[in-house]
Amino acid sequence: MQQNQKDLTPMEDLFSHPDSTPPSGTAFSDALGNVTASPASCTERTIPTDRASLQRQVSLVLAGADRSGKERRTVASADLARDEGVTTETATQTLRFCSQIGLFTGERGKFVVTEAGWAIAQRWREDETHARLQLQAPFLAHWSTAKTWEVLRAGPMPVDELARYLQHGLPGKPRRGVYLVEWLALALLVHRDRQGLVWPAPALRAAASPEGAGDPAPTVGPEQPEPEPELDTLMGMTNSQLRKLSPERYRAVLDNLAQVLEFTPA
Repeated sequence: MQQNQKDLTPMEDLFSHPDSTPPSGTAFSDALGNVTASPASCTERTIPTDRASLQRQVSLVLAGADRSGKERRTVASADLARDEGVTTETATQTLRFCSQIGLFTGERGKFVVTEAGWAIAQRWREDETHARLQLQAPFLAHWSTAKTWEVLRAGPMPVDELARYLQHGLPGKPRRGVYLVEWLALALLVHRDRQGLVWPAPALRAAASPEGAGDPAPTVGPEQPEPEPELDTLMGMTNSQLRKLSPERYRAVLDNLAQVLEFTPA
């Protein structure tokens, strides 16, 4: 599947222009070059490319997942760039950022989709909202999630201010920070109101809550049969997983579900 940008369904709370151009009235310097560090050993903070809008980045991710496929074939970012009509730098930086989210693994322009990345890509074709909810789990491990909560716990702030805060000390054009905020919105970890203020979504609040963090994982004794797999999920969790949530986390899931239903067309 070669999914073009125009095939993507609209996404609320996203601020970039769909034609991969920067916001009007802004001027930026040249983009960074190819990034070849290994995501597995990389300790520096990563941010999205500045050469493509969020929708274009998502298109590259879906196309990369298709190339890698269920068989987990290695994808060369140069080949992906040629087929998708972008530069190699754009493809490399996009897949490298997604590698630290957990959607791909790889280095030096060679990437393989992960199990989570493949599942999200497949779900995206069927139900974009559900796929965005699935994106929350791997995204929670990215450094930007904790840093976002550090500043938003005191109250909402303008998009540009949050973008500068997240990009502080990192190289590249200022819109890379804006695109990072957009990725957080894509994963339904933050929302933006009509005044352009960003505020934490229930999922971000629940992830930051210490309640239930130290609960031991349930164990199954040797005399107990292996539980049957549960196929039906709500917000990406099975019934058993929902029952194990703390009251605060369970309320956050219900709040998030209510927001998703509000955003989903009838």
